[in-house]
Amino acid sequence: MYPRPRFLFAILLLLLLCSSAQATTSLLITVQDSIDNVTLSHATIYVNSANYARTNSLGQVLLTHSGLNDQEIRISMSGYNDWSQKVSKNTTALLVNLSRKTLTFRSTLFDSDTLNPISGAQVNLTAENVTLTKLTDNSGTATFAVTGATIYSIDISAPNYESRSGTIIMGAVDQEVQYKLLSGNSFSFVVTDKDTGKAVPAAEIRLNTVLAGKTDERGILITPITREKTYTIEISKDGYKSYMESRVISETDAIYYASISKAPLGAFIYVTDESKKPMEGADVYVDGTLAGTTNEYGRMSSSTLVSGDYSIEVRKTGYTPQSSIVTISSSSRDYTFTLPLANSALTVTVQDNDNKALPGASVLVDGASAGMTDNNGQFVTSIPFNTDVNISVTKEGYVPQSVTKQVISGNATAAVTVVIGKSIDWGLLGMIGLGALAILVLFAIIRALGRRSGGPHIRRRDEI
Repeated sequence: MYPRPRFLFAILLLLLLCSSAQATTSLLITVQDSIDNVTLSHATIYVNSANYARTNSLGQVLLTHSGLNDQEIRISMSGYNDWSQKVSKNTTALLVNLSRKTLTFRSTLFDSDTLNPISGAQVNLTAENVTLTKLTDNSGTATFAVTGATIYSIDISAPNYESRSGTIIMGAVDQEVQYKLLSGNSFSFVVTDKDTGKAVPAAEIRLNTVLAGKTDERGILITPITREKTYTIEISKDGYKSYMESRVISETDAIYYASISKAPLGAFIYVTDESKKPMEGADVYVDGTLAGTTNEYGRMSSSTLVSGDYSIEVRKTGYTPQSSIVTISSSSRDYTFTLPLANSALTVTVQDNDNKALPGASVLVDGASAGMTDNNGQFVTSIPFNTDVNISVTKEGYVPQSVTKQVISGNATAAVTVVIGKSIDWGLLGMIGLGALAILVLFAIIRALGRRSGGPHIRRRDEI
């Protein structure tokens, strides 16, 4: 019988040899494109549902396993369909061809000026050994079935439009691209104001009496046009003089510049007073310059004004000037101004009959309370020129007084003095009268009682 230590050592050595033999099984996986056979780096390798590794620059991964079981292999890469298969445990080399995904590419074409869709345009997609051609539909769209992970060249052509080319890189998802095509016959009209040089929007442009369109906010109209022809160009806009010119538009022409002048529209300024009566002799200023004076009907006309905004001011001595920003246009030519009477500062002085100032007196102007006099017996108010104004003054213990005052225009200040006398205190006078009457009555009673007395009569010495 063998010694026990030797027996255990032999068994351990056998186990180590078996384990070493099992760990040496290797599987070399190579991944390539199914179309061009180019190896694919960065493809993800899953082994038995676990993320194992990514292919190297040669498109390869070395898988080492025990060799006891078959291996479940799945390979995934962006733009390609997944590949999966159970690989025999004895397989040592595996070549996998990944097929590219089928994706959708959609191109939509628009007119660069009008943004309208372009139908009937030809769209070509070209890749290695592949050419796809479609015509755009009524919505300007052409739809293609393409493969992922593929670079395509796109070429677009349409009647009366400039051709366009580009590159499309398809990855792992569908793509939709929009293109704007420039008209091959496009021509630009630029319209400006002759005086200011600013763009004139909404100007109508006609070519041989046919409306081509209106200028945009930039004063530009872009429209297709047939070259090497003579055109009568007409430009019109409210508030501007009509513009017309005949000329040949050649192949080398791209832009037509036109400057148009504003047309004199004229304006009527109508001026009244506060009672709506026409005011003659009012001066009318336009942007600070005297433009004229109103006639007997309160009117002033100007035939040189063109469309635009103006500062209008109306002045007349004795009246408060009025101003306003008005817009002169072809639809509105009459502008009315009402001038209120100007005011003068009026100082009201209130005194008593002894010419002493009376503070605290109430002052009324045309029946409306205006204020009270100060310690100097004065109150300052304002009244319109050339108008009779009633000034009333009241104070307790004094008789109210009223005066009429008119300030002639041109006098910035004026003054009026109102004298009020003390009022009679009828209550006090009544009490005094009653007191006097009582005294008289008492005296009469005493005297009457004296006459009726029956006492002895003493005779004076001169009576004996």
